[in-house]
Parts: sequence; C-alpha cells; structure tokens
Amino acid sequence: MKQIDLSSKVAIVTGGAGDIGAGIATCLAESGANVAVVDLNLELATIKAQELTNKYGVVSKAYELDISSEKDVDDVFALINNDFKQIDILVNCAGYGKEGKNYYETPMKIARKTIDINLHGTGMCIKEALKYMLPRNSGNIINIASIAGRIGTAGSANYSISKAAIIAMTQSIARAHAKEGVRVNAVCPGYLLTNMWKQGVEKYSKILNKTPEETWKMLALDNIAMGKAQDVYDIGNAVCFLVSDLAKNITGQSLNVCGGSRFN
Repeated sequence: MKQIDLSSKVAIVTGGAGDIGAGIATCLAESGANVAVVDLNLELATIKAQELTNKYGVVSKAYELDISSEKDVDDVFALINNDFKQIDILVNCAGYGKEGKNYYETPMKIARKTIDINLHGTGMCIKEALKYMLPRNSGNIINIASIAGRIGTAGSANYSISKAAIIAMTQSIARAHAKEGVRVNAVCPGYLLTNMWKQGVEKYSKILNKTPEETWKMLALDNIAMGKAQDVYDIGNAVCFLVSDLAKNITGQSLNVCGGSRFN
C-alpha cells in the first residue's frame, strides 16, 4: 500500500502553535517533513518545534510572526529559506475569529482586522512562498478555510466572509500557477472543540441556560451527519494527503473535513 512520505520536504505552518496548526505540524513531521513552526506566540511555537524534533527526528524550528505585517512576513520567510535552504510546503493556518456578534453589531475595526489577518495575511504568506517555489517549479500551498465559508454563520459573519474569500483565493492562485508546478488547495474544517469553540460554548451555555455538553451537542454535534466532532489530526491527515504525490493531480479544490455537516 502506498504511504505518504514527505521526507526531505520543508513545510511552513503558520499558526503552528495553535490547536489545528499544531495538529497539522505533528502530522507533517510524522510523515517525515521538516517543519518551520510559525506563530505569534514564540514560546508555544518553540515548545512545539522541540516536541517534533524529539519525537519524530525531523528538523523543526520556531519563528515568531504577525502575518498582518508585510515586512515581518518577508523577513521571516527569507529567514526560513536561509535556515532550511528550501520551502516546499506552506500551510496557512494562522487566523483571527474573535467576533462573537452578528454582522450588524460588529464594529468595523473588528471587521477590518478579521479580513486583514485571515485574507490579506494569508495572501502575503502565499506571495512570499511563491517567491521561493516558482523558481524551482515545485510547491504545495494549503489554505485552512472553514465550513463557515461554505454556509455562512450569523454569529461570526466576518469570519465566514473571510473564509469564503480564502476559498476563492485558493482557486484563483491555483489556476494562475497550475502549469508552473505549484498546487494550491484548501481544507475546510468542520466542528472541532478548539479553544475558540470552547469560549463560544461557554458563552452560549449561559445564554441558553444549558450545560456546556448540551450546548456543544446543540451547536455542533446535531449538525454533523456522522454525529461526532472532528479532531486536529483529521485536518492534519487531509493536509498531508493533499501535499503528497498521491494528490499530484489535485489543485484548486476545497476539501470539507466535517463529518458530513456540509455536502458539496
């Protein structure tokens, strides 16, 4: 049976110290990739990078990055390329989603920040990765979108809008560089009990006067055809497949990893 082998590949994971990002970084390292763990929180990124090196024997280093700063993105990607000598894989997992209100109630300051980080921050990382991938006619870019970008959500409208835009951006960039050896795809996670979701469950538990377990079931589990939540390794495994040679003829696609909460 064919196995996913990413040995000799260098992967960048933005948001690599967060829940989903750390899961993706783990799966990539388990498949043999060397990993640059990039995050706004350098302390947590360093812990994760050391864990990957110790457990999987890969080269892993931590880098601090605010993806909304164009200069910082340029500098950090240049540093990673200098340290690892190549960039084969970029996984854009860093994002912002602390909205908590509907579109009408969300201040423009928050709306702009959401788009600036989720869309433009992702876009700047893609531009920098392409700088190193295109001359080699080789590379894989994975954008972490969300099923929120498929269906729209009332309580986090700007987040949903930004994730829908990431899906469109994935298609546009994939089409532009398909004949230059660079594949671009997106993964749309479904319901994962991450720290962001835990905060939401706590908030709505009080509003609905229900236990956190009852609230999680109502908000998430009842919307999933398979009746169970996803975990971070489900997302990481999907990423590993899409960047592997097993998916060599797949580009411009957005894969739902959601247990059947959305079909398309």
